[in-house]
Amino acid sequence: MNLPFGTPGGDRFGAATWRPGAVTALKHLRTEPHTHRIYPEIAYDKGEPRLIVSPRLTVWADRQGEFFTWGAVYLEESAESARADDVPQVARRLAERFGEHYTEPTTTP
Repeated sequence: MNLPFGTPGGDRFGAATWRPGAVTALKHLRTEPHTHRIYPEIAYDKGEPRLIVSPRLTVWADRQGEFFTWGAVYLEESAESARADDVPQVARRLAERFGEHYTEPTTTP
């Protein structure tokens, strides 16, 4: 079956097959901000996987999934970046950028 680009199925397929490192890294990061009560979603439109934290904060990863970059506008300059293997630190920095909804991590009993 051939999934055309520009469709949700085609975009997910392209992201998963061409950027598997990026998709894996974003999926790994996705759950960490939950400790800060932030629940991001992964978007695949235009074939580019990215994590949507808020309308003004987006996270993307390089193709290999080794570095995260985040900023107000996807793929634009003046973004911050960090190594993908430091997920808790990245999540804390994202939560601080998120602003008024930031809370310290919750502890589990």
